[in-house]
Amino acid sequence: MRASAVFTGLFLAFSAQAAELTLHPVKIAPDVYAIIGDLGAQTYENEGLNSNLGFVVTGDGVLVINTGPGTRIARALHAAIGKITSQPVKWVVNVNSQNHYWLGNGYFKSLGAAIVAHKEADRIMREVGNMQLTSNQRLLKEKADGTTLTYPSELLDDKREIKLGKTVVQLLHFGQAHTPGDIVVWLPQQKIAFTGDIVYTERMLVVLPISHSGNWIQSFDKLAKLYPKIIVPGHGHPADMMTARKDTRDYLAYLRAEIRKSLDKGEMQYDAEERIDQSGFSYLVNFELLARRNAGQIYLEMEKDAF
Repeated sequence: MRASAVFTGLFLAFSAQAAELTLHPVKIAPDVYAIIGDLGAQTYENEGLNSNLGFVVTGDGVLVINTGPGTRIARALHAAIGKITSQPVKWVVNVNSQNHYWLGNGYFKSLGAAIVAHKEADRIMREVGNMQLTSNQRLLKEKADGTTLTYPSELLDDKREIKLGKTVVQLLHFGQAHTPGDIVVWLPQQKIAFTGDIVYTERMLVVLPISHSGNWIQSFDKLAKLYPKIIVPGHGHPADMMTARKDTRDYLAYLRAEIRKSLDKGEMQYDAEERIDQSGFSYLVNFELLARRNAGQIYLEMEKDAF
């Protein structure tokens, strides 16, 4: 069964006035919650929140997974947490360097939380943070007020384990995938994985110039070996591994196989984009916007790797 049929209800509730914003957490398991962002692009209307946030309540504080595209979302996330527990937020994890995952860091730093990211994510944040903030200010206008650049305070290479009371949280880096600094937040006791953008469900994934589709597949396979019961993807509703595989790994593997055919016969990028039939994945949101672009990006990646 597709997990979106299980996790029903209103995930985001935005009032017409910018002064009011309420986020509605979805309970994934006891003490584990997610905020499900929109499936489309970032817009003023959806507050720039088109990705998923999460938090884990423990006997020794709260761990937050992603802080959203700015202070406004971060404050609303904290308010939502406060309706569930009086525990303080002690840890924040940024699963990668994209603006919708970390620009709310400043709010949680002001609460005294430690902010953790992969060292490659931190590098990219520092390189493009000003550009990301400027872009968000243009998009969100007054809703971006109060947002400042706040970088991670603690960095990891491959793995880190955090113990909060009786709760174990593992932060795992499987290599470059959607971005060079992707982190999976793994809850081994509950068998729940907050995967960041290693997994997309319901909407078409985005292959970026900083992505590597081959390594992405390898990262997915490492994730699968954890045998998670529930996947909370970076974009889309919580799902099982079967759905995650169908919407993410199968798509990447198909495109790579087709691009390999193109390169083997000397087909140019434009012709490959024209030839490859991606209609088997047309059920994914944003298909028309992203399908051809993804094929072109993987062509460039595999062409570069061949030389």
